[in-house]
Amino acid sequence: MRHEADDMKSNRIRRVAALVVAGVLAWTVLVPRLGNAFVGAAGIHDAPALPDHIAICGRGWTKDGPDRRLSLTAIRTRDGVEPVVVDPGLFAPCPIGPCTAVAHDDPCDTVIYVRVGEDAYLDYELQGGP
Repeated sequence: MRHEADDMKSNRIRRVAALVVAGVLAWTVLVPRLGNAFVGAAGIHDAPALPDHIAICGRGWTKDGPDRRLSLTAIRTRDGVEPVVVDPGLFAPCPIGPCTAVAHDDPCDTVIYVRVGEDAYLDYELQGGP
């Protein structure tokens, strides 16, 4: 009788521990990713929660390097144009500028940016060429 009670108590402790671990994982992994989905292009995104690959305007884009943050001044100096800042969410609208899945004769941007700080942006490069 005592042995069964100890087993039930042990099983209850394991279930509680599993729920605590699941809660911590959800809080540290899912919550930041979900937050990024609702911030919008102008909002500040959680950089560590951003994926390495995003889909914008029907095209694939890959994050450039290990968390290299650039200021607007650095981007303007390097690229010579105003950066296209995008929302990396699943159903984000396609802004004007990035290369799209539809062929055009007009030039298009092969680098887009996601805002991750007051004046900090991560760049994503187009995969597969214009």
